[in-house]
Amino acid sequence: MKKFINASLPTSSTAFRKVEILFDDKIRKISTDEIVTEEPVELIDLEGALVLPGAIDTHTHILGDSASQAKQIQSFTKAALSGGWTTIAEMSFHSDRPIFNLQDVQSFKDLVEANSHVDMALWGNVNIADYPYHAEAAQLLWTKGVVGIALFSPSPNPHLQEMSFDEIMDLFMDIYESDTAFSFEGYNTELSKKFSYAAQRDAIKKLLRRMQENPIHIPKVSCWETIEFINTISKRSDISFSMSIRDLMDLLDGGGNKQTRLLDLVEHQIEFMDLLKTNKIYMFGNDLDSLADAKSDGSAGNPAKLAQYSYLWMLSELWKARKIPLATCLKMISENPAKRLGLYPQKGCLEAGSDADFVIYDPEAVTPMKAFGYEKTLTGAIREVYLRGQAMGNTNSKPTGVYLSRQTNPKRRYNKTSWI
Repeated sequence: MKKFINASLPTSSTAFRKVEILFDDKIRKISTDEIVTEEPVELIDLEGALVLPGAIDTHTHILGDSASQAKQIQSFTKAALSGGWTTIAEMSFHSDRPIFNLQDVQSFKDLVEANSHVDMALWGNVNIADYPYHAEAAQLLWTKGVVGIALFSPSPNPHLQEMSFDEIMDLFMDIYESDTAFSFEGYNTELSKKFSYAAQRDAIKKLLRRMQENPIHIPKVSCWETIEFINTISKRSDISFSMSIRDLMDLLDGGGNKQTRLLDLVEHQIEFMDLLKTNKIYMFGNDLDSLADAKSDGSAGNPAKLAQYSYLWMLSELWKARKIPLATCLKMISENPAKRLGLYPQKGCLEAGSDADFVIYDPEAVTPMKAFGYEKTLTGAIREVYLRGQAMGNTNSKPTGVYLSRQTNPKRRYNKTSWI
């Protein structure tokens, strides 16, 4: 058993709360008074440092061909852990072994628990070639704990057969009575041969016409009109979206990632900042991708190095520099992702019974950042990261990550607190 003393916890206001935290692999008690226990306790004096929850990434594309998967998990998760990201969810975007059945899930679990430095959850895939049994297989994956079913159009992976919108909509009808969650990446190829904001919105609209009450998540949104549309329709549909922290860096810092997809947000930067300040952006993630280094234009997502800086950058540039409430920043990279994945309150919060995933943050220190065309000094520094109660300070430590099954229903009505 361990106990933090002289720890500071963020609150819903700008004030901090001085507490003691008793924990092993779980948080056992948090109190403003001295915690007394008869068990032997290792005391850890944080000297007033902030204790923040580990960050959670709702979707990554780090697995490639089978021969390189162990190495990819090791390198990406080590970078993520050093930057305070303690949980990620993989989508098998590039993998030559998509997750079609329970044997695939077991193989992924074995891979994670031998190689990952963070805890990992999993999105399932649909094998339309297995028609008419593909819907039954997807449902079985859902009942056994995947965080959702990932849909793509067009397919990014030769091992994932293309699904038409008619086939996707038929799938929705087949699972009508379940609470299965989905994610969708892509655009309407009938409207445009290449990605465009309009084609992406048209695809989302097609999905929503048949989605009924199932939760659906849209990763990699970067268009003002799409954000406005989703925020409006979310009052009637259980839809969420995530944005790339790299895109936010470019928008606010004008850095080195020269992507034309940001031009739309540049024109609406004032309105976008108002959404951030009023808790109207669901979540941010790293968009980690094993092909990022091969495609340096950013079209394939971001390299592992982003995860080393992204949590700190959010705190430095949003909370410290632009006065976005700290509680709002933490919602966008921890609480809301955990709820969307059905992992809350095991992950995404600092409460008794939750996993002891901590980021020990010193707001008075500084961290130099030199990456992606940026060279700046970030306000604040990560002093230590804990995963399930174990300090991860030694970069040569053995992987201790575990496979995570979905614990709760991700539908919004089942959550006690608001997502936005």
